[in-house]
Amino acid sequence: MSSPLRHVLLSSMKDEGPFILEFVAHHRVLGFDAIHIASNDCSDGTDLLLDVLDANGIVTHTRNPLKPGDVPQHRGYARIRRKHHFDADADWIMVLDADEFLYVAQGAGRVGDLTALAAPEVDVIALNAMNFGTSEGMEWRPGRVTRQFTRRLPENARQNGPVKCLSRGRGRWRGLHNHYPIGFQGAGDAVRYMRANGAEESFPVAGRTWDYLRNVPADRITHELAWYNHYPIKSIDAYMMRRKRGRGASAIDSPSQFERHSEAYWMGFARADIEDRRILDRYGAETEAEMARLLALPGVAAAQAETERRYGALIAEIANDPDI
Repeated sequence: MSSPLRHVLLSSMKDEGPFILEFVAHHRVLGFDAIHIASNDCSDGTDLLLDVLDANGIVTHTRNPLKPGDVPQHRGYARIRRKHHFDADADWIMVLDADEFLYVAQGAGRVGDLTALAAPEVDVIALNAMNFGTSEGMEWRPGRVTRQFTRRLPENARQNGPVKCLSRGRGRWRGLHNHYPIGFQGAGDAVRYMRANGAEESFPVAGRTWDYLRNVPADRITHELAWYNHYPIKSIDAYMMRRKRGRGASAIDSPSQFERHSEAYWMGFARADIEDRRILDRYGAETEAEMARLLALPGVAAAQAETERRYGALIAEIANDPDI
């Protein structure tokens, strides 16, 4: 009898403290065997909460100090890989942000139910987003993101075009970026990927991964087998915090650090009006129970309370800052 496949999750975070516990609990429920998180330049206690979760064996936490020119996410993933050497025994690897939650529509809803559908020749499973908007209340308040924000955009909205990948491990890739793996080192002259409708496609190894596994047009968006819920704006308060911390996918000294999260970006998601509680129906009770279990571990409840306190204080500072 073969051993169960090993699924590994990576994330890079900055000032996401109040949202970490739900993110970790949800993906533990889905069956990820290891969760590796890097943090950089945190002021809300994100790093302290991650330290406590690390000490309890729930995640690994890698501090990610940066220098000019560094891209926080790229540097963080590389540091995690060098530190933990998980590539050799990871069958599948996924990279998600703290505001992204995998949803598997097949079987019992576990990540293994999805990867079991991939034929042996498939190198990547490419999933589209399901983007959610805001709520009636504009102020940040503690609590589960998936419970507070339940209105989404239409499935074929262009905002759902971005792709996140589950990538085969076992040394098949030179590196990992936020949306896709890079530097194919597997066999053959083509990268083979399975879309969320089960269709298999490929592109030449010499091709640019960005062109195939970063974004798809509206008529190619699919959510049949799985997707990832994305909560990019949440409340006005949380969105202002996002603007302040900058982008994880551009160099820290690049002008684009603070250009993306504009009023137009907000409005593109704030119009979401389709009620969708599937993530709560499928995983809600189990995630709630796992969060309670994590909060009962030594130091976790205190660290959670502290990051919520600091996050609230930072929001108060932003409210009085005319430049944000």
